[in-house]
Amino acid sequence: MNEITIDAYAKINLALDVLGRLPNGYHEVRMLMQQLELKDRVTLRKTGSSRREIRLTCDNENVPADNTNLAWQAVVLMMDLYEIAEGIEIHIEKRIPMEAGLAGGSADCAAALKAMNILFELDLTTKELCRLGAGLGSDVPFCIQGGTAVAGGTGTDLTQVKGLDPDRYTVLLCKPPEGVSTGEVYRKYSERMADMVTRPHPDIVRLVGDLTADTPLSQAKKDMINVLEYVTGEDLPVIGEIEEAMLEGGAVVSRMTGSGPTVFGIFEERTAAERTGVGLADRFPQTYLTTFR
Repeated sequence: MNEITIDAYAKINLALDVLGRLPNGYHEVRMLMQQLELKDRVTLRKTGSSRREIRLTCDNENVPADNTNLAWQAVVLMMDLYEIAEGIEIHIEKRIPMEAGLAGGSADCAAALKAMNILFELDLTTKELCRLGAGLGSDVPFCIQGGTAVAGGTGTDLTQVKGLDPDRYTVLLCKPPEGVSTGEVYRKYSERMADMVTRPHPDIVRLVGDLTADTPLSQAKKDMINVLEYVTGEDLPVIGEIEEAMLEGGAVVSRMTGSGPTVFGIFEERTAAERTGVGLADRFPQTYLTTFR
């Protein structure tokens, strides 16, 4: 095999809590993560050259095409670990919006790791790929594993759980144009920690139990809280405006994902999601209709 294409799926955080700061400076988190059908496509091709060269192209000119790209870093890692001396071309069809809290770069990285594993017949297990991916980004292991999972530690300790039924719900995503720095959001959260402890936090164990028991989403949503929204939502009031529009349009629940600024709404009626999406797209072009995986 000389070429392979792997789908790279986006994710949202159904709940996100920050538990504290670790000795290494990273934050300890607990999250319930859910993969979506919205996806990039990552193609790796052997060039036939015996020189260890990497070339990356993308249909979105804003995606870095050098060694700052996580997919590029994934290929380099596999080359180094398994002494692969061959040219590789990477092409990314980009559909997941960038810097959106949807793990687009991590998903592309995960896809590149999977592709290298298959192209060079390395026979690495999912667990082994997740271990390698953890060194490249905290969301990469989840993007490799997929589905629905509770993530702990820095986000790389995963436990697979039952998620929401993709045949029952439609997901609407809306990304405002404002940019968000994940590091800056966590820094501000730490600075406001005294205030944060007094605010509502998700009970992720209870939320997982509700989803496992098929508890109505209207009841389970009480634990679908993202504490980082206390920072990003205050800095960007447009997030609250989008959530309000989704709820008025019929969403059962609407929240920010990750460190933002993307907002998701979960709808029981697809027609309501479509209608709301059309209204939001007039103001926010990066609006997408998708489902759970």
